Amino acid sequence: MNLTSREIIKSLNERLFTQSAVIETLCELLISKEVVTHEELEELIYNNIETRKDELKELTKKLKPTKIQVSVQDEFNNAFDEGLMEGMYYGPVGEA
Repeated sequence: MNLTSREIIKSLNERLFTQSAVIETLCELLISKEVVTHEELEELIYNNIETRKDELKELTKKLKPTKIQVSVQDEFNNAFDEGLMEGMYYGPVGEA
C-alpha cells in the first residue's frame, strides 16, 4: 500500500470517527431531552437501515450488467491499405 492510499484511508477513518461521534451525541441529546425514547430511536434507526438496504437492492437490480457486443465495421478492417505502412520505419533509432 503506497503513501497516498494510507493517507486516504487515514482521512476516511478520521471522517468516520467524527461522524460517529456527532451521531452518538445527537442520539444522546434526543434521548436526554425526551424527544424520543431509547427504544423509539433504535426502531427508527433500524427501519432506516432496512429502507436503505432495500433501496440498494433495487439499484443493484437496475444496474445489473448487460452483455455489450462491440462490432467495428469500417473500411480499414475490410481492406488494409499497404500505403499506410510505407511511411513508417521499423529499424534502429537514428537510421531512418
